[in-house]
Amino acid sequence: MSVILHRYDEQLRDLTSLVDAHNDNAWAIATAVSDERLVLKQARSRLAVVNTQHAAFSGDLSRLEAAISALERDPHDADIAMQALSGWVGPAEEDPSVPATSLARTGVIRIHSDLLLALLSEDETAALRKHLARPTFERLRWATGDYLVCGACALLGLGLQILNYAWRPNSPIDQDGGLRRWFDDRLHHHTLNSPIDYQGPGFGGGLHRVRTRGHDLARFFEAVDQTARGEFAGVRWSYGTAAEVIQAANQYGTTYPPMSWLAAFVNVTVHLFGDFFSAHSLPLPLSSVVYENARRELRKFVHDLYENGFNLRHVSLGALEVLLAHLAIEVWLWLQYGKSRHDDPVQMKRYEMRAAVMGFLSGANIAGCALFENPFLLDIPVLIAAVDSAIRLLGLRAKSASWVFKEIRNLDELFSEWNSLASLTGTTAAK
Repeated sequence: MSVILHRYDEQLRDLTSLVDAHNDNAWAIATAVSDERLVLKQARSRLAVVNTQHAAFSGDLSRLEAAISALERDPHDADIAMQALSGWVGPAEEDPSVPATSLARTGVIRIHSDLLLALLSEDETAALRKHLARPTFERLRWATGDYLVCGACALLGLGLQILNYAWRPNSPIDQDGGLRRWFDDRLHHHTLNSPIDYQGPGFGGGLHRVRTRGHDLARFFEAVDQTARGEFAGVRWSYGTAAEVIQAANQYGTTYPPMSWLAAFVNVTVHLFGDFFSAHSLPLPLSSVVYENARRELRKFVHDLYENGFNLRHVSLGALEVLLAHLAIEVWLWLQYGKSRHDDPVQMKRYEMRAAVMGFLSGANIAGCALFENPFLLDIPVLIAAVDSAIRLLGLRAKSASWVFKEIRNLDELFSEWNSLASLTGTTAAK
């Protein structure tokens, strides 16, 4: 009995499997038939539209031929031709099975704006145009640290400007000269009886440095050569005539000791370093060239610049303001952005920060010139840095809004997207 029951269970499982398989096959066949019926229905609908369009086209063609024949018989009688065309049908109704978004409904499109209207809604078209017209790079918003760095640079630069105003002859701040004496006592030290300090007739006085080549950094090696030979050489002007003067002794008759070239190099280096911190500091490079070769008006102008404190230290302190501000901003951007600090958005922030600091310092400097009524206080390095930062910032803004760079960016994005779609299509086909 158990054997019969076991056999019955096996037959029941087999029958159940056959029934399930039959049901699956039947469902698949029914689905395929339904799909085929839908395809056939669409084909019949399209065939009917084609037949209707063909009939309409044939009728319209016959009417057009009749109108042409009527015009050929009597070109002046247009009524017969119009009567022949009165039954013009035109294109048949579109196939309803074609989706509304299909390009088959639009016909031939020759204008890109019409294609956008056919494919997208007005909102989608506006969004697309806005996306394509976006700047080539976005401006980075300033963080709290950016404001703090700019503020610190501005305060440091302002302190250097005040130091520069005080540390000069005829200072509008330190009128008793205490600061100048403090630097003289500590830093203005060098050996005496040097040929480059000759102060004989035509070269004497506290402004002798601007009249001779020995204190001109652009002619440093000429100063070393004079010191090594123990001879002063310069040009003296007398009633508009220049004369070369060579002296082996100072204005007191003491001869200059010759020395080796290396010893002279060290001597002149220490000498000019000490003079840099003195009250009148050193003249601007090439001042001696102008003084020895130019007309009297230009010689007097160079002399007045030096006399009123427009010297090498004045320019150096202004350059130090620019250097420290640029260095602090660069270090801060490096800490924020690392290697990407050379990208255009970070470049724009860099020149925004530089323009802010240099603009503030330039304004303070010009205000100081106006307040103290002294144009020789003008800080040329800071002004140059402010103009340079503004020009570079305007250039980056123009680049951000340039239609040429926008088109290049859009084409690059389109090319990249097209390649990604092509690779995706190739991967799907391979599968």
